[in-house]
Amino acid sequence: MDTPAPAVSARTQRNWLKVGLIMGPAVALVALLVWATFTKGSAPQPGDAAPTFAADRLDGSGSLSLEDFEGKPLVINFWASWCLPCEEEAPLFDTMAKRYEGDLAFLGVNIKDAEGDAKKFEERFDVSYPSVRDEGRTIEDSYGLTGQPETFLIAADGTIHEHIPSAITDAAYLQGLLDDLVTTSGE
Repeated sequence: MDTPAPAVSARTQRNWLKVGLIMGPAVALVALLVWATFTKGSAPQPGDAAPTFAADRLDGSGSLSLEDFEGKPLVINFWASWCLPCEEEAPLFDTMAKRYEGDLAFLGVNIKDAEGDAKKFEERFDVSYPSVRDEGRTIEDSYGLTGQPETFLIAADGTIHEHIPSAITDAAYLQGLLDDLVTTSGE
């Protein structure tokens, strides 16, 4: 003899509805984050052409583009004022920019910052090389950043020579990278 299935109470139905209303958006959010992670552009690799850009200078004196550095090796450092590793590497980058002046150029790209905070950062660390603001995050996206700081070494022919996806605080390491960039670009 078949026994009829027990009727689902209205209370049980309401509980399942609540679970669905909470879990549905949570599952959708996780799916969106996973999708965004895997569809974000990847960083250009050594030998790839460096992505072009143009952006306003942080000091307000016009704009700069990748083409402004054509024919010269370039160090592009992506930074933010609230980034502690960016603070740690800023003095070293300024020292190296002065040491290699004439052999290569340095460019800072400020990301995810209010203009005033970015200017205060440059003043605090007495940054001697130019920086641009990536207000729309287009430069960040074209270089496939995953965090900050990140540094790209661009050869004189406009190709990516090296990508360092973390802070550089070791002077000997940075000097080795820069010596290699200058030597390779001069060949």
